[in-house]
Amino acid sequence: MKKAVSMSMAAIMALSLTACAGTVNDSPSTTAAQGASAAETAKEKADGAPQGGNSETAAGSTIKIGVLTDRSSVAAATVTWAEAGAILALEEANEEGGLNGVPFELVYRDTASDSANVAQKATELVNEGCIAILGPKSDGEAPTGATWAEENKFPMVTPCTMNTRVTIENASKYMFSCGFVAWPIAKMNAKYAQDKGFASAFFIGNDGGASGDSRDFFYRELGDSFQNLGSNQVSSNSTEFSAIISSVVGKDPDVIIGAVAGPNFVSLVNQGGQFGLWDMCDYLGWYTCDSTNTTALAEAGNYPYGKVHGVDLWPFWMDEIEGNAEFVQAYSDIGKKYYDQEIYPSDMGYTWYVGIKAIVEAARTTAGDLSPEAMTKALSEVHFSTMYGDDLYFRDFDHLMAHAYYYVTAVEDTTGKWSIPIGETYAVYEGDEMLPSKEEVQKYAEEKGYVFKDLSAQ
Repeated sequence: MKKAVSMSMAAIMALSLTACAGTVNDSPSTTAAQGASAAETAKEKADGAPQGGNSETAAGSTIKIGVLTDRSSVAAATVTWAEAGAILALEEANEEGGLNGVPFELVYRDTASDSANVAQKATELVNEGCIAILGPKSDGEAPTGATWAEENKFPMVTPCTMNTRVTIENASKYMFSCGFVAWPIAKMNAKYAQDKGFASAFFIGNDGGASGDSRDFFYRELGDSFQNLGSNQVSSNSTEFSAIISSVVGKDPDVIIGAVAGPNFVSLVNQGGQFGLWDMCDYLGWYTCDSTNTTALAEAGNYPYGKVHGVDLWPFWMDEIEGNAEFVQAYSDIGKKYYDQEIYPSDMGYTWYVGIKAIVEAARTTAGDLSPEAMTKALSEVHFSTMYGDDLYFRDFDHLMAHAYYYVTAVEDTTGKWSIPIGETYAVYEGDEMLPSKEEVQKYAEEKGYVFKDLSAQ
């Protein structure tokens, strides 16, 4: 794969915002990315790519899938990487013939990462004739999304990182999760810490519920003998970590338990390097080799190779996986085609990819009836595979997707193919191997006073 054009995180954010702003559309249609020529737009229409209006084709109307995206908040800087995954799944589905010859179409609505916008935007997608919705994008919006799905009896597949309270208290027959889940992340980080003989940690995360879960379940797994040296949670927009890092250095932990991503992560790593933090401890988290986390740091020569460990869903560097190189290239090409920029692989993009793929595969099993109830039933029973994991499905009692998880150490690519970190695989966990069992979830719910809903009994 060709190397991407070098750019700083600031430039990436600016480009992403420009591309996204050009495609914002709350009318009953979707559009091609800003800067596409009339010829390119016409070609995309012919290919069944995301379009405007009620696109008629020779085979009939398109089958619409709604997408709750974020194109106007601070977090919109990396939405390109996410949307590219959804588009890739769409293009694959349409190349395979769509649904009995009728192509699928993505219809977007911008929530700006604000839960107050979720209900209205989701309702607009229903009124557009969508068969299901991918979204919301953030865990802060997820409870509102689950409530809306339950009240409107309409299927919603969220790619966000989920915290455990949401998956218990906001569990809904109509809500499915295909993103990261905090509890298995914590379990994998705890297992690695234990295997390596680490004995103490300091937590640095953002202010989301999944962030706090990744800390609490980490210590829950390791028990009282593991030292908890402190915790700081910051705003998702925070870029100042110097005071926190100074405090951490004084406590000398074995590891940092991290729950930050994107600009948060870049700032923490940069400032940690200035204070010598990575000389004294390692970092355990997720999105370890995700390009939205690593590109700017690698280009500046500031990535602490060998010191960052964690969970990845997309092992993009593993060319020994049949079809991987082509998949990576197709994802990068979508960045150029729709957003006028080449993009590296991103776990966020992969979760959006499997979310759309789950909806497509579910639709194919109930092609004669795409009603909300039929699609909800189909999603609860769907099974499919990707090249990175066999038999992906939503668990019957909590609708969490059983992914294949790759636990890796971020290392420098010595072949020269990748200018961003690649993963040195420590372990691969298949399916629901790391997800909590039904009994574990029930016990946790009882401890916290939450009402456990067994979705398999509904």
